[in-house]
Amino acid sequence: MRIRFTLLLMAMTLSVYAQQTSKEDSLKNKKKPKRYNAVAARYHAGRVLQTNDFVKGENEANQIIDYYQALTISYGVQTDGSKEWHHIFNFPYYGVAFYNANFFNVKELGKPTALYGFMGFPLKRGKRGLWGYELGFGLTYNWEPYDKYNNPFNVAIGSYRTVYIDANMFYEYHLSPRFDLRGSFGFTHFSNGGTKKPNSGINLLSPSIELSYHFKDRPLLIRKPQPAYEQHYEVAIQLGSGSSNLLYDNINTPANPDDPKGAADVMHNYVNLSAAFLKQTTWKNKFGAGFDLSYDEKANVKITYPEDGSLEPTVEFADKTADKMMLGLYGTYEFAIDRLSIASYLGFLVLRHKGENANPLMYQKFGLKYHFKNNLYAGLLVRAHNFSVAEVIEWNIGYRIKWH
Repeated sequence: MRIRFTLLLMAMTLSVYAQQTSKEDSLKNKKKPKRYNAVAARYHAGRVLQTNDFVKGENEANQIIDYYQALTISYGVQTDGSKEWHHIFNFPYYGVAFYNANFFNVKELGKPTALYGFMGFPLKRGKRGLWGYELGFGLTYNWEPYDKYNNPFNVAIGSYRTVYIDANMFYEYHLSPRFDLRGSFGFTHFSNGGTKKPNSGINLLSPSIELSYHFKDRPLLIRKPQPAYEQHYEVAIQLGSGSSNLLYDNINTPANPDDPKGAADVMHNYVNLSAAFLKQTTWKNKFGAGFDLSYDEKANVKITYPEDGSLEPTVEFADKTADKMMLGLYGTYEFAIDRLSIASYLGFLVLRHKGENANPLMYQKFGLKYHFKNNLYAGLLVRAHNFSVAEVIEWNIGYRIKWH
């Protein structure tokens, strides 16, 4: 009898243990969500910075354009710590967004709409919220651009499509495990990078408010210290090209929007071969130096101005190919985010033909580079001078040789 009771007790104990083990294994094997995603709506209301005559009131309505409203709908993904760079950047998020603005001047500016990618970087996390900054980059379309006959006042936007650049600081408060409320203050810039003139650009400064909903409860984010970065060197070789448009006014005729003749509209091609030696010193920072060999058709153009103001000036490209060639030396810095880099260049032309319309001695480049697994990369850079005047948008493909 005792033996039977003992066997029965052992069987019951094993059954309970098996059930408990099964539950634990079930919890362990429970699939982690593929991604922690969210949708959000953001409302902007702010100021149009008075950076050109058009927004200052020299427009068809004779009204200052100093206020705007906008709405952004976005889809974002929260990093979960499954990769090293998630911890290094304090669990950033990324996504895509749709933006629509109203400048209350549809006839001359249109209804600009942007599609852009964004990435947010938390600076400080708390129990109920976080501080951080967000960067966005994309394309804007649906403008009413400059037209010398139908829209002659709009010197701000010269093309139907422009680049969209946004940067903002924010504080986000967690209303619940799935709802967040955010307040931010940011700067937005529209420009076509000199592809089509005129191109004074539009700059905005505004606060905004955002409500977001997460499809799953936000993950528990525990930041782990990462090993010191194993520094590496690389040689990067890239080929870039683009085109830019310039308007050459007849200097013998005063500007007259009611009679917009006497201006030559000329498109110029641009090709660039670049090579750089770089060293990445940390997970985030990469430094280097290199050279640019550029072919620019707008370099040293010859302009003949007719006495008759109703006639366009004659624009002739430089006769010799050498007069359109330039050699520049530059220093570069890249802010590296895994495979994505935010790149900046500061360069000086050491060889150029110094004609009447020679390119400025100092130039800058700003833009993005994305590196693929096979050491190929693609990028987009805006070449400028005086840190404010865009010359051309340069589309790049490149290859790097990397070693530790």
